[in-house]
Amino acid sequence: MRPVIFLTLAALISAALLATVSDFTREPIAAAKAEMKRKAIEQIFPFEVESMKTVTKGKSVFYEVYDSKNALRGIAVEADTDKGYGGTIEILLGVSPEHRVIDYKVLSHLETPGLGDKIDKPKFRKQFHEKILEGPIWKVHKDGGFVDELTAATISSRAITDAVQNGLEQINEHYSNTAEQ
Repeated sequence: MRPVIFLTLAALISAALLATVSDFTREPIAAAKAEMKRKAIEQIFPFEVESMKTVTKGKSVFYEVYDSKNALRGIAVEADTDKGYGGTIEILLGVSPEHRVIDYKVLSHLETPGLGDKIDKPKFRKQFHEKILEGPIWKVHKDGGFVDELTAATISSRAITDAVQNGLEQINEHYSNTAEQ
């Protein structure tokens, strides 16, 4: 009976310690994630971001980016895909008010180092610049689309194409194209 009591006490103490550590680290982790997204947004947009407004619409989180004259200069959205070679790929996609891709930043992935992780390299990202949802075939060349797949990382190339397309679909669903107004 003593071992059962000892193990129960050890489990209770461990659970209490884990809960305490979780409470202490929750806010710093959330603040670090918010700072990482802010820096990613500043890297995505080729102009000085004067202010930013976070907007939640349905399950989507958008970041409206404004210049010093308080004019909307871009929209960023968190997008993901579960089609990566190593699992889920999360990106932050930035588009112009006309819904043209400006750039994206990979927030997290588990792709193969040296192969699939090249989805975040400028040379690969550049082929998405100025693209809109309507028009190009959102697939890799091998599948009849416009995206040059990475050598030995076709699955990662397909996945990032899917994530960018998902982000554009979210933006088109929740924002009207300002060029059409």
